[in-house]
Order: sequence, then structure tokens, then C-alpha cells
Amino acid sequence: MPQVQQYIDELRRRFGNVTVLHQTASETFLQVEHVVPERGYTEVLCVALGAKFPRAPPIVTYFDGRAISIASSDSSTDGGWDSSTSKLADAVGNAFANLADLWGSVAPPSMESLLAQLGLLSDSMLQDIVSNPNCLESYAYQLPFFKAIRDAGGQTIDEIERVANENLKLQPVLDQLRDEVEELQRSLEQNAQSVQKVLQSTPLLNSISSPENLAKTLAADVKALDAQGEEIARRLLQVDYATDRRRFDELLEEYRQKAKERHVMDLKRRAYCASLT
Repeated sequence: MPQVQQYIDELRRRFGNVTVLHQTASETFLQVEHVVPERGYTEVLCVALGAKFPRAPPIVTYFDGRAISIASSDSSTDGGWDSSTSKLADAVGNAFANLADLWGSVAPPSMESLLAQLGLLSDSMLQDIVSNPNCLESYAYQLPFFKAIRDAGGQTIDEIERVANENLKLQPVLDQLRDEVEELQRSLEQNAQSVQKVLQSTPLLNSISSPENLAKTLAADVKALDAQGEEIARRLLQVDYATDRRRFDELLEEYRQKAKERHVMDLKRRAYCASLT
């Protein structure tokens, strides 16, 4: 454990009040205090630096021996410690944050506060606490931090009830909005079905998805009318005017109508193509 003093100095620069509780050549045991301004109380943690530190992580505990995690909420390293990059002050800072999250608004008890409370008791009262579980339970019940826990629990219940009541007030509005959304969904589905029916009944709409496609469609229509006109002309030439004048006149009129239809379609095609340039 090389130059442990530099790590003690690092903690003092960050947290100020650092006490060396025990130190040997192979291990150092520290007590670190930290004021949490947003919570309004002071936290106390014990930090053990073993013989393999900093290759091995520090061990951070509460005064009752319970281990406190040194990993931050967004830590990507195993256990929150990387021997090559992690800093002791950051690890202890994470532990303080985790302890604050554990206790919330209630100030966690410390050994000093408990000793101060016990110091106010008489010897007979201390004996009763040690020997009588009921007396111990009664004494613990009136300790300040237990009272703070009960008060915080009551506040939490009140907050839950308040939120629940707010939710109940919002329920009618939520139901109305849900009905409106469902109605809009049904209307959207009906409109989509109507559009689909129109597309299915009008193939031209499916083919026209761009100006170029429309121009191609018009050109194809002109070509189709040309083919139809040629077919009528072929049948017309096969009729003998002298023997079947009526049939000849019918096909001739049909050819004229088809030619007129083709001419109109070609004019539309030319006009549309000209509009694109």
C-alpha cells in the first residue's frame, strides 16, 4: 500500500474532516465526514484501505459494518472501481451519494449521536435497555432518527394519497381523451378504406404517382387508340362497298370517331408534356 498519506490528503481536500482511526503497515482505517447540503445533514462513513490498495478497491462501510457501494449510478466498471483510472475521493463520494439515497430526507444516525443519546441515561436505565427487550424497543422508538423515519413515512403516504387523488380527478379527462382518440382512429380507418376502394376502382390513379408517369400513361393511351383505329381500318378495307354499303358506312363512322378520340388524347399528351418543360 504505497504512500497512503497521499490518499488521506486526497480525501481531506474533498471532504475536509478525515480521521485516521487505525493504521498499520498493511492497512489503514479512516473515518470520513461529509455534509450533504441538499439534505441538511452530515454523513459519516468508514473507509478501509487494505494491503492491495489501490489494485484492490477500498472498502467503505457504515458505522454498523454494513458495506456501502462505491459505484456511481452510471458506473460501467465492475464494482465501481478501476485500479488504473478510479480515484479514492470519487469512490467515497459515490458511497456518500448511495448512503443519502438509502436514507432519503432522514439524517442517518452516527456512532457519536447514539453515544450522546445513551450518555443522557442513568445506569439503571442502561441496565434495563440491555436486559429487557421491551425496554430496548421503547427506547429505540423515541430516538430522534426513528421519529424522523416515521415522519418521513407519513409524508410519503400523504404524497401517495395526494397523487392518487389527482389521478382520480384526471380520470374523466383521460377517459374523454381516450374516446376521442378511438373515434379519430375509427375515422382514419374508414377514410383509409375509402381511399383504398377508390384506388382499386380507378387503375389510372395507381399508375399516376409522378408527372413522368402521367406523361407515359397519356402516351400509352394514344398508342392504344392508334392500334384500335388501325384495327377498324383493317376491317373497313375488308368490306365490299358495293354489296354491303351499310356495314361500310358504320365502320367508316367508327373509324372517324376513333381518330377524333385519338387526336384529342394526343393533344392532351402534347399539352401536358409541354407544361413539364
